[in-house]
Amino acid sequence: MRMSRYPVPTLKEDPSDAVVASHRLMIRAGLARKEAAGMYVYLPLGLRVLRKITDIVREEMDAAGALEFLMPELTTADLWKESGRWEAMGPEMIRIRDRNGLEYALAPTHEEAFTGTVRSIISSYKDLPLNAYQINTKFRDEIRPRFGVIRSKEFIMKDAYSFDMDEEGLEKSYQSMRVAYRNIFKRCGLETIPVEADTGTMGGSQSEEFMVPSEIGEELLLLCDACGYRANQEKAEYRRPDAPAKEAPAERKEVATPDVKMGPALVARAKA
Repeated sequence: MRMSRYPVPTLKEDPSDAVVASHRLMIRAGLARKEAAGMYVYLPLGLRVLRKITDIVREEMDAAGALEFLMPELTTADLWKESGRWEAMGPEMIRIRDRNGLEYALAPTHEEAFTGTVRSIISSYKDLPLNAYQINTKFRDEIRPRFGVIRSKEFIMKDAYSFDMDEEGLEKSYQSMRVAYRNIFKRCGLETIPVEADTGTMGGSQSEEFMVPSEIGEELLLLCDACGYRANQEKAEYRRPDAPAKEAPAERKEVATPDVKMGPALVARAKA
């Protein structure tokens, strides 16, 4: 297609609601147009950029051995209720009913959908490990959409899920994803800071986020150059260097307490 055939509706002035550089430039360069609060139309040039990014993501995920799926954007409430997150997700999850009164959600994430699908197709441990991913649209009813496409109600996200036999297999899958993510960021020209993060409603024993320093960033990171510790403010733990180490709890034991009525006497009897 010749460039002369592309509609490129550039603007001379910044949009009144654009407060960050990326938002201003996308609109003024004719890459996107605002449909409503938190909803954007990608124009032909903007869509070409988006496809180049998704191509990079797909190439690195495929190279890491992940298999691409495409899940429904409408997910049944039964799966969410089974996991206990139908209510836990809160008002950000857009819930709807069809003409038969059945409940659904416009998926803000796809843990439940992937787990439901994989358990129906895996019949033996020989089918594991499986690393599944997709590049699909997500919906979140943000209370205050802002920063253009950075915090919006509808967005395209790559999400991946590994299914493993044991902790060792999980660690191997996780490390392969860490390498894939770093390759993606490098190819996109992004410098990231991996930090420990809170698992939130997603659950799990630990979480790691790849942060990009930004003037409009809303997260506070705590970084220690001396020991290499890195975490966001929700996850960070602090202990004074001169603080005494915690004593190990005493071993449980049964103590006879006849005629003991007050706390101090009970403590004295236990120490005797």
